[in-house]
Amino acid sequence: MTAPSLTSRDAQSATTPLIDFALESLPAMRLPDGAFCFERRVGAPAPIGRSLRYTLMAELGLLRARAAGYRVPFELGDVHEVAWRELDGTELTPGDIGLMLWVDARRGDGRGEELTRRLDAALLANGGLPARLGMELGWIVTGLAYHVAGGGGEQAQRLLAAALDQLLGPNRADSHLFRHFGAAGWRRRFPNFATQIYSVLALSVVARYGLDDRALAAACACADRLIEHQLDDGGFPWLYDAERGHVVERYEVYSVHQDAMAPMGLLELWEVTGEQRYLDAVARGLRWIHGHNELGADMVDRANGLVLRSIRRRRGPDRLWLAAKTALSRAGLPVRGSTAKLTELNPTDRPYHFGWVLEAWCGREHVLAGAEVT
Repeated sequence: MTAPSLTSRDAQSATTPLIDFALESLPAMRLPDGAFCFERRVGAPAPIGRSLRYTLMAELGLLRARAAGYRVPFELGDVHEVAWRELDGTELTPGDIGLMLWVDARRGDGRGEELTRRLDAALLANGGLPARLGMELGWIVTGLAYHVAGGGGEQAQRLLAAALDQLLGPNRADSHLFRHFGAAGWRRRFPNFATQIYSVLALSVVARYGLDDRALAAACACADRLIEHQLDDGGFPWLYDAERGHVVERYEVYSVHQDAMAPMGLLELWEVTGEQRYLDAVARGLRWIHGHNELGADMVDRANGLVLRSIRRRRGPDRLWLAAKTALSRAGLPVRGSTAKLTELNPTDRPYHFGWVLEAWCGREHVLAGAEVT
């Protein structure tokens, strides 16, 4: 289905329908035991899999929606207890405990010191901060920052300082992009968009509360590099070479990056800095969801209660394309990141997408008034 693209005049009007759609769609993604599923697919009404991580992300968004005055379709206490029941299991990573710290700070439950102790122990048992993926390090910094800003004690302050030293030291490249993780490995120099935007969000939260003087400049430098590489249609590419500071592979271009994750990070940064360019980038990216993309596709599938997950290269050629591009970049040769061939829609969606839509937009429904969309 093809939809007209948004104009600068009506870009802001797309946010409230997205919030409403997220609240309408999340119930079909919840399982009988209270957790959320891993994903849903077009044409398959039953949810697939189970994810505590996505349950935490959905809870964060639902908490923000409720605080902004929306009626949420769940008893949030029941959602909250799911992860706590399984805190001693094997599914939750140190990054997930960072999400739990974020949830605890938002709920005001006062369990942050317990979670900090668990985070410290989990890091010691799992290779420490250098072994964490960039996105997980972002969640850890964000959760600890909210906890410390709310009065967290010496252990939390120590862990936050160590996490920021990791993020702003070994994980940060001269290009101002963030590496995929701090430890050695071939993938280290090839981070994805999630690593970048969760780092921008985390550093913006740190800057908001004045917890580290280095944070704001680093957040702005990374965000400006992301805006520099934003595609002509507003899409945010997927894979970067942190050492060379350029795009390696644009696909998959994910809907959640456009309407949720980029807004989460860039709007948080805009609130701290007041810089208009961050609003403008969010508005350009949001148009991508509503038909301003290479396939002219409206990614909002109302009939199935999904936002189609991405535009991707067709299965099979995509792996060859990725291998070729990373090899070229590693060799220092030119990589044409804008090449668009053999693309298709990814007909799935995941509950964290809707959680992050709520996190990005609830209470910010009208901030795009006056944003410049070119």
